[in-house]
Amino acid sequence: MGFIRARSEEQKQVRIQQIIDAAASLYEEVGYDKVTFSQIGRKVSFSRLNLYTYYHCKEDIFLTLLLQDRRKMVEDAKKTFSEVVTDRDAFCHAWAEMLLRHRRMLALFSITNTVILKDASSEMHRRFRLETSRASGELTALVRKLFPEFTEEQAYYFVECESSYALTLYPASLEYKSSQHIEIFPDVGRGTRDFASQYVTFLKILLRGLGN
Repeated sequence: MGFIRARSEEQKQVRIQQIIDAAASLYEEVGYDKVTFSQIGRKVSFSRLNLYTYYHCKEDIFLTLLLQDRRKMVEDAKKTFSEVVTDRDAFCHAWAEMLLRHRRMLALFSITNTVILKDASSEMHRRFRLETSRASGELTALVRKLFPEFTEEQAYYFVECESSYALTLYPASLEYKSSQHIEIFPDVGRGTRDFASQYVTFLKILLRGLGN
């Protein structure tokens, strides 16, 4: 695909999505660390200068990808959970399964504050914070519908705590290490375990800890 300058907002959005898709493809091929700004440009037949028309750096591209993944996860949660929770064990398992449908989001989120945001533009950093906060607000509203007995604060803390634990747990899980070809030592300590079994246990404890 040769570079043709976008002349309408619709064309611009098409170019942006092409860039995001290229970054996603490279991420799956070589991992975040090995993806470069120039590689992304070559993937869509953009020169480095052409790519600068849309993004300042690799980090801004990946933050955009992450925001898209986060939006998909929120929409998935809304579709998956629509009724008041009556079986908390089943809910915990279903929530864990829902998160595992969005593994790239979990992986990228886990390095956002320590890696990606360090070199992101201020403009993109601010957008990321605003949209992430908005998504968390939507999840909080969903949790209040699922658990009518929760106060706004309880629903907020559920979302904050489950998200924080998921982002810590996933990079240490069997699923992530296997996908990244990271060596696993099953005889050390408790060994590397699967995400769902540990996460479900945490959710059950969290729900009890919220006083219900």
